[in-house]
Amino acid sequence: MPRIKHIGISTNDPGVCADFYINAFGLTEVERDPENEFAVLSDGYINMTILKFRYDRYGGGSPGLHHFGVQVEDLEQTEQIIQDEGGLELTFWNETYGNSDGTPDKWVGEKKFMSPEGIAIDVNPSGWKTRPSGKRGE
Repeated sequence: MPRIKHIGISTNDPGVCADFYINAFGLTEVERDPENEFAVLSDGYINMTILKFRYDRYGGGSPGLHHFGVQVEDLEQTEQIIQDEGGLELTFWNETYGNSDGTPDKWVGEKKFMSPEGIAIDVNPSGWKTRPSGKRGE
């Protein structure tokens, strides 16, 4: 079965963008261009390539990535790290639409944040369904 193994992000500063994802989510740096044209990160399963496009040769810089999701073990700790690294919580969305399956003491589903460069990130302690009739995080 095909698997998603790569995400490409267009940015103005690959180094700063890479540092955010390394510090916020513990991704591993696979490679970094000394001239700051790209950085490659991974969680061990998915490759995230962060690119500074000089020319948009194949649609890679526009309109860009809408959002992606990261499953985490400790939502509160990750929330704090994201904010310490310059990310912002999308409070209105989270308070209005989030946690519909959870309780005030146990968040279920994605909580929305924005990276310092404005890329939306779903942070989720309970995971996503990955197969028909499946359950979150299995």
